[in-house]
Amino acid sequence: MINDQDTPRKMERVSRNQVETNERFYKIPKALFENEFYADMKLETKMAYAILHDRFLLSIKNNWIDKNGDVYLIYKNSDLQTILSVGEKKVISLKKELADFGLLEEERQGLNKPNRLHVGNINVDFEVIHRVSPLGDKELSKRQVRTCQNDRSRTSKTTAQEQSKRQSSETNLSETETNSFDEDEVTDNNNSQKSQQSFIAIGKIIQTNPELRSVVQSLIPDLLLNEPQQAEIVVRALDRGYHFLTTELEKGNSVLTLQKQLQGVAAIKQFLLSVGYKQVDYMHDHLIDISQYGKYFTSGFENRLKIAITTSQLASGF
Repeated sequence: MINDQDTPRKMERVSRNQVETNERFYKIPKALFENEFYADMKLETKMAYAILHDRFLLSIKNNWIDKNGDVYLIYKNSDLQTILSVGEKKVISLKKELADFGLLEEERQGLNKPNRLHVGNINVDFEVIHRVSPLGDKELSKRQVRTCQNDRSRTSKTTAQEQSKRQSSETNLSETETNSFDEDEVTDNNNSQKSQQSFIAIGKIIQTNPELRSVVQSLIPDLLLNEPQQAEIVVRALDRGYHFLTTELEKGNSVLTLQKQLQGVAAIKQFLLSVGYKQVDYMHDHLIDISQYGKYFTSGFENRLKIAITTSQLASGF
């Protein structure tokens, strides 16, 4: 007698219908959520990017490749409207935002022919601002960053005072303890010297570029007092940004030209302040380690400037 276990089980082959109706997914790059460069991008725009990027396989199948070897898409606005369940104006707005972030180029082909769409690569080089605590910790706010700055300064002074009192009251300090105190004192002196050097460097930069004085005083007053070494890094980034904007204005950048027409000679400074405030506000809400302030300000600020000069968003409160 043959048991059912001994009978070979007939394989069920996958049908075409199953392949076509099988659950599929759109892939959204994590960088769109983790990189500060894309922090202000709307969620719908990120979804639109994923949908457009998903069409690459069809493009390759249809051999939609231009003479430069770049893959392009043929995807009408009406198709995006259907899949996103939005109107035409919304689709146009989403495509414009993708273009502003350097993720979409539209190439016209002529009358009655659909435009070619070129999807850009995600900026994966930009660093993520890491968190020590999860996002749920709402105490990590603007006030705490400032408190962190002040506490570090107070702690340094208090520690030095306590050590001084302890040294005078305890006459039987061991040689090891004495050496440890001396090392701390040397460290404090080194930090003091570095802070002094940073103040001098900041002064020289502002002396060379007086337009930065009010910008620095407005953006980082607390940092300037409590963390001069970090402030120096920020001031150098602002100085580079100022020269970058000046050069772009001389080249005839349309966004900067418009700002100059509206604000006159103060246009560059106001532009610098607007972008700087945006970066500072973002860092107050996200940055934990104050020793990384200058580094993250520089990278984020430079990327924001590049976006700002390619879009009219600044004029309406960038």
